[in-house]
Amino acid sequence: MKKVGTAVILCGGKSSRMGFDKSLIEIKGKLLIEIVCEKLEKIFDEIILVTENREKFKHLKYKVVEDIERNYGPAGGIYTGLKYSESKYAFFLACDMPKINVNFIRYIMEVIKDGNYDGLMCKHNNWIEPLYAFYSKDLIKNFQNGIKENNLVLYDIIKNSNIKYITEETVRKYSENLDMFTNLNYIKDLEILKDI
Repeated sequence: MKKVGTAVILCGGKSSRMGFDKSLIEIKGKLLIEIVCEKLEKIFDEIILVTENREKFKHLKYKVVEDIERNYGPAGGIYTGLKYSESKYAFFLACDMPKINVNFIRYIMEVIKDGNYDGLMCKHNNWIEPLYAFYSKDLIKNFQNGIKENNLVLYDIIKNSNIKYITEETVRKYSENLDMFTNLNYIKDLEILKDI
């Protein structure tokens, strides 16, 4: 299958619960973020790392950009990723989401390509997964306004947009236990990396 589009990894979190910079987690001498990028390379022809400090990733071969608007959390990171993306749609995830489900990403890539959506994300119960999701460059203005008004809740920023939601039932066909949405928040969560 041809590689298309852009994947953006948000690397700017404070990692306060973990106690150290999660974007620098290593597995057998290799950054976890590199392992994630290598998996995404199978699907995407552009990978962007959004960070507050380009220096820490300067040795990597991927495009590394600094937040255009600093200290605005994921909203600022998504805004930056969309501004730098060469594609209309960009797939976003965080640096602490190590489970890459290539088949699912390929599926949602086809869905977003075939519709005129502003974004695509997954929903289970009434909860929306704002990462592991596609956003369109058409949302740049929405993110600019959210940052300007200091309303950084992702749902508020996109709520009036044409978002395609993937149901939990469909997601579970690709990830029965929804583990692709797993975040590494605490030291104990690092156990998950044994499977990577």
